[in-house]
Amino acid sequence: MADLRAALGHALEPAYRVEREVRPVGNCRMFVALEKSAGSGLLVKVLPGPLSLAVDSTRFEQEIARLGRRLRHPSLVAPHGAGRAGPFVYHTRTFVEGTTLRAWLARQGELPLRRAVEILRDVLAALAHAHAEGVAHGDLKPENVLLADGQALVADTGILGVLTQALTGDGGGAATATLCAADYLAPERRAGQAAPATRDDMFAVGVLVHEMLTGRLPAGNPEPLEEVRSVPAWLAELERRCRAAEPSARWADAGSALASGSWPGTGA
Repeated sequence: MADLRAALGHALEPAYRVEREVRPVGNCRMFVALEKSAGSGLLVKVLPGPLSLAVDSTRFEQEIARLGRRLRHPSLVAPHGAGRAGPFVYHTRTFVEGTTLRAWLARQGELPLRRAVEILRDVLAALAHAHAEGVAHGDLKPENVLLADGQALVADTGILGVLTQALTGDGGGAATATLCAADYLAPERRAGQAAPATRDDMFAVGVLVHEMLTGRLPAGNPEPLEEVRSVPAWLAELERRCRAAEPSARWADAGSALASGSWPGTGA
């Protein structure tokens, strides 16, 4: 709606101007804003109205700034800032030219094995840095994996945890659940665990691996990955362990999973 775009324009002045609205992700509307002096772009992600009203925007802005200082890795798109535009709360990151893993899967289906392994390695490297900093992603899904210049980048790392902290009142898990894609949430998160954790991220990694290599989600009790497609044994084991229903059976963090992979000589 024009009122939201105008409010964003006012909030981002004088450094940026709102250029255009892009395809939303879930319940969040998104805009591209350009820096007036240099022309570099920001991706502005606007939280849904009811969630915006429940957020302490001052605390959210402060915590986003801290998060951005902690996340420094070439495969991470760190948050840039946050604020309030009228009744809506937003956060920003650098705008990345390219596509998303979601868009690629929608167009092409399953990925070539070599490309899937390359993306997995980039995703795990990004998450390993975040996990070492004590930050769980909390909402890993194909929409948050960006494909640009042959590299996979992970966006929105830690946003959900910061948002949960900035909510006023109770019911943080229910409020933030509207932002998440249930297919990628670990069983304990679907059962109501509000705070994201590193083992939750590993479950989402397992779902991503299955989806990249089969072109579909691992719904119900799917066949073992190695019975659906020819994959290295280490990769099938990584996918199976990540998707374990019991958190203690998963990798503790992305660094552990990254160290388990036989990345050279995948032969795809």
